[in-house]
Amino acid sequence: MIHRQFFSGTLLACLNLGLIGCSSDSGSSADDASATSGGQNDDAVEIFSWWTQPGEIEALQSLFDLYKEDNAHSNIFNAAEASGTEAKEVLTERLEDNDPPDLFQENAGDLRRRVAADPSKYVPLTDLFVEHGWEEAFTPEVLMDVSVDGDIYGMPVNLHRENALFYNMQVFAAHDLEAPTTLEEFWQVCEALKEAGVTPVVTSYQGWILRIMFNSLAMGAMGREAYHDYFTGAADPEGDSLDPALDAFARVLDEYVNDDAGDDEFGWTQAAQAMFDGDAAMFFHGDWAKGYVQQLGWTPGVDFGAVGAPGASDVFLYGTDTFAMPAGGPNPEGAIHFLETVASPEGQIAFNAIKGSSPARLDLDLDDLDPVAAHTLSDLAGAELRMPVPSWRDIDDVYEGATPDYDTAFAQYAVDRDRGKLKAFFVSTYPGR
Repeated sequence: MIHRQFFSGTLLACLNLGLIGCSSDSGSSADDASATSGGQNDDAVEIFSWWTQPGEIEALQSLFDLYKEDNAHSNIFNAAEASGTEAKEVLTERLEDNDPPDLFQENAGDLRRRVAADPSKYVPLTDLFVEHGWEEAFTPEVLMDVSVDGDIYGMPVNLHRENALFYNMQVFAAHDLEAPTTLEEFWQVCEALKEAGVTPVVTSYQGWILRIMFNSLAMGAMGREAYHDYFTGAADPEGDSLDPALDAFARVLDEYVNDDAGDDEFGWTQAAQAMFDGDAAMFFHGDWAKGYVQQLGWTPGVDFGAVGAPGASDVFLYGTDTFAMPAGGPNPEGAIHFLETVASPEGQIAFNAIKGSSPARLDLDLDDLDPVAAHTLSDLAGAELRMPVPSWRDIDDVYEGATPDYDTAFAQYAVDRDRGKLKAFFVSTYPGR
């Protein structure tokens, strides 16, 4: 494990005195920190995380286990397990009531919103990053994603790639197929599988699942720059740059997906199961699916593979999970020790090996990763475009004026193959337009 040196001086004083809001100009030193480093803590560390599903809970436990190696007398636990599906609402209530946990899980976009609304409620972690030299280790785009007004507020745990194409290697081998790297190769694979009686692509008609597939097809069909410009608001929303994406999306829905995609109980886990069972060959999804199929018993690089979106392997579309530190938590020292565990090479590797995501650090040895994880991290390091997942929460706010459920509306437009309405969905509701 990396040396657990609790960064000292100003931040620790701020935590003890409640003067949260101290910035990275504090000038903390490693020498001051040594007096408080590595201690074993009898107090509990309360984490608030909604990672409670198969593949998630085991990944979180791997961080707990590493933390306990250096903090054997500290009881660390996930308080959100008792909150079930209402965990996020419970967290918000506790933060508003000034009853925070020591640390809480949040995706980067939502964390920035929380911090921007009231920075005094959260502890900046900039000094911790400077103390350990992590600013050079973590993906630079990710550090920007977790920063507000020049200070870092979130410890990145992982990057979930959302333009991944998973495939059943046994099915591909049986039909003498290779993983497609271009959109043309993808169409050829789909045709070969269809002719052989195998469903080429499994999906669900839930809107968010369709959107993951749409984004993956869009970047390959439109090209990297056109995709970026359209989905960041730089391109004319009324122009024709989106049309190739709509064509590719419609073709997959019309010709290559599973018949039960619209069943009420058919979600992403059922889709992953269908690929696992060999009922379908490919699945466009976020790479949390990797963690799920591993829990089912698959071995990466033996039973399944994952590549970037065909035609856009140099684009890395990602979401970032972080841990943030609210002001006023009962055990700030224990919280910092856990953040050091999360940031360590061992922590990043252990967590992401189970979760299926990629480490947020770029300085790890690829030999320490499984073949699929190594391929994905290599793609991340070499990507020409690293782009956060577009914020659908903003669309929710805009679109609910027209329908109570924008997600259902997107799915319905897609399933109906109504290109006009689908394009109007993006033109009228996409953030920044």
